[in-house]
Amino acid sequence: VGAYDAYLCGAADIRYDVRMNRVVFLIKDGKRVVDAAGRALDGREPKWYRYGSSRSPFVSGGEASVACLVEDCASACSVSGVVAGVGILGTNLLTEHIEVLKQYDRVFVALDKDATDKAITMVRTLHSHVPTRLMVLHTDLKNMEKDERNDFLRSHINR
Repeated sequence: VGAYDAYLCGAADIRYDVRMNRVVFLIKDGKRVVDAAGRALDGREPKWYRYGSSRSPFVSGGEASVACLVEDCASACSVSGVVAGVGILGTNLLTEHIEVLKQYDRVFVALDKDATDKAITMVRTLHSHVPTRLMVLHTDLKNMEKDERNDFLRSHINR
């Protein structure tokens, strides 16, 4: 789902938790690990597991001046070839997320289709801090083919 490409180019620090059979995305503040989120590989519940209690988002590809706010780590990784992916690990926008997003020149909110109403609210909230626009998704970004996803992102960014 695009996470492997982000791992290979160094945009994401991804590990494997053998005990819980999860792919683990390290959440960092600069170079310091502050938390981690793990995705079950075998269908167990919960699907996503937060290892710590930080309220920091997961950021992949932080070199870009444009960020795409998404729900999870895999989605953040999938967009990081074009923009910085910021996974908020759910659909609740926290003050800590806003502080991270204020560092970018522009932000696009791209939550799953079932969370469009929350995405609209996030755009309104973020717009007072950083220029923010909505990306309406018909397919989750991480489920798109790489070329389709990159074209979709570039078409929104270049508007």
